[in-house]
Amino acid sequence: MARKAMNSLDVHVAVNLLHQTLRGARLDNIYWPPGRNGVLMKFKGPGGSVNVIAEPSVRIHATSRAAVLREVVPTGFVAVMRRRVRGSRLEGVRQLGFDRLAELSFSTGHKLYVEIMPRGALVLVNGDGVVEATTLVAEFRDRVLKPKVRYRPPPLQEDNPFLLPPEALAELASKGADAVRGLIRGARVPGEAAEEALDRCGVDYAAHPSSLGGGVWECVAGVLQDIYRESLQGRGYLCRGEKGLEANPFRRERLECSEHPTFHSALDELFTPGGGEAGEEPEVARLRRSMEEAVKLAEEYRRRAGELRRAAEAVASSYQQVDEALRRAVRGEALPPVAEVRGNKVILELGGIRVEATRGEDAGRLILRLYREAGELEAKAERAEKAFAEARSRLEEAVRRARLRRLRRILESRRRFWFEKYHWTITRGGFLAIGGRDAGQNESVVKRYLGHEDIFLHADIHGAPATVLLTRRLMPGEEDIYDAAVLAAAYSKAWKAGAGGVSVYWVYGRQVSKTPPSGEYLARGAFMVYGKRNYIHHVPLRLALGVAMHRDLPQIVVGSEDAVSRYAIAYAILLPGDMSVGEAAEKLRATLSRIVSRAVGEEAALKVEALPSGEIEARLPGRSRIAGARAGSGDARLFEEALKRYASSEA
Repeated sequence: MARKAMNSLDVHVAVNLLHQTLRGARLDNIYWPPGRNGVLMKFKGPGGSVNVIAEPSVRIHATSRAAVLREVVPTGFVAVMRRRVRGSRLEGVRQLGFDRLAELSFSTGHKLYVEIMPRGALVLVNGDGVVEATTLVAEFRDRVLKPKVRYRPPPLQEDNPFLLPPEALAELASKGADAVRGLIRGARVPGEAAEEALDRCGVDYAAHPSSLGGGVWECVAGVLQDIYRESLQGRGYLCRGEKGLEANPFRRERLECSEHPTFHSALDELFTPGGGEAGEEPEVARLRRSMEEAVKLAEEYRRRAGELRRAAEAVASSYQQVDEALRRAVRGEALPPVAEVRGNKVILELGGIRVEATRGEDAGRLILRLYREAGELEAKAERAEKAFAEARSRLEEAVRRARLRRLRRILESRRRFWFEKYHWTITRGGFLAIGGRDAGQNESVVKRYLGHEDIFLHADIHGAPATVLLTRRLMPGEEDIYDAAVLAAAYSKAWKAGAGGVSVYWVYGRQVSKTPPSGEYLARGAFMVYGKRNYIHHVPLRLALGVAMHRDLPQIVVGSEDAVSRYAIAYAILLPGDMSVGEAAEKLRATLSRIVSRAVGEEAALKVEALPSGEIEARLPGRSRIAGARAGSGDARLFEEALKRYASSEA
């Protein structure tokens, strides 16, 4: 797996670079990038604009990938930052101690703390050090993190391990079970730097610290200083190791590394990779890279294991000759032509196969070691193959989540029809019926849209929407009037009362007037109805809610079951019940998506799953229960024709 977070040296280098390039720059704006748990800050200075990404527990660095990190609706934290520090000057950036904590100071007196350690947070404090906003509210053993409390950083590593003298380094490292863990856990050297220092000094990671002499620790301390000086130059290296990708401010000699002009660009490539599909989200691209790394590692491990097994077989085939050469190497005697001593190693050339032995080994131990190392590599290959399978599974889920997010953004930004602000339905004959959501909308429905030849409907109960069936000078059938009556009944107070049905009357538009009889007053949303009323008795409070496809995107439709089943690819039947609107919306989305998956396919089901909960909630009459769900006819042509006919607000 690629490395998931910056270490203390990374933070040290990145913070120094940010301080050098951004000190005095103006904070132009702050955003919360999609799919991220952090902020994108845009600074403007003499050298131009610089974007800085800050994610708690992950990273802080300049980024050139602003196109990937588009702005969405700001969260509370971003809103506070915009009020407090937007437009201010950045006075400095520094690392606290030698740990994964960065402090950005602004001309307003505010400070932003970016905690890169596990369970870290972004914390904005005022000039008195009191927290004004934080991305994490929590009580730890050693501190409390919440607004209106003085900010206290977590316990910090104070000393720079790269500048420790050999004696101190040896003493701290002696606490570890082996050399590499001694440096990491005892001396607090970042893992990549610890491995590189041991590599350059030729020390086995597994060697016990007490077995290493003073000369070795002088070498390690000197190399750590070299690594530190190299890191401060600001270059970056993206390296591929057994654990995956890593970005370092120094070159790893044993690994395959590509150089970047700055350490920021290497971090950018690691955490916001540009590979993969156009517009691919960082999580998806990172998993793709993890799969590629796992495949390459598995192949490399198996190749090396094969070489070791062939070497063991070559030694076994020339056992006596090899054993004699190794014994002579120990005694310092002349070696046969097949052997050569290089330092502590004996290099053997056996029939075109190069075998590396350690002085002191005999042929038997050499064969056993070669087979053991081959087995270890094969075990690593199996783990890499397992990691590939796991990454593939996670990738499929990540791709699905990414597609859901993109579809949801598309659906949230789609253009709405004028009638969607009202209750609405399309009848079986393709007529549009609309109803007011409140008294103000009742007023506008009648005043703006009710023509003389249209049909006005109202449930025979106080507290019901003024409903208009827009005929467009055509004659609707009884089925169309009934479908409109279902709308008028479902959104009346009868639903909230839990009634089984209610009567609905209808009249022509020319029978409805806003003019009251002499001496009387009509409240807002009330109307006078003159002449004969036509009643539809016992209209059941039974509302169908389904999903139809409009321009290849899902559209929530409601109405009578006969109407909705004609247009929807899947629908459910709702009755008055005890389920809250939010709970019902979530259950409906899951139910409809499952039916669509079986009836139409996974692609359409994903689109249904992406429907914002608010769109479903807006169509629900109140607390409900689901009385059944099934696939519909999905007659998109008829539905599209109806929408096209009423796209204009001219009734």
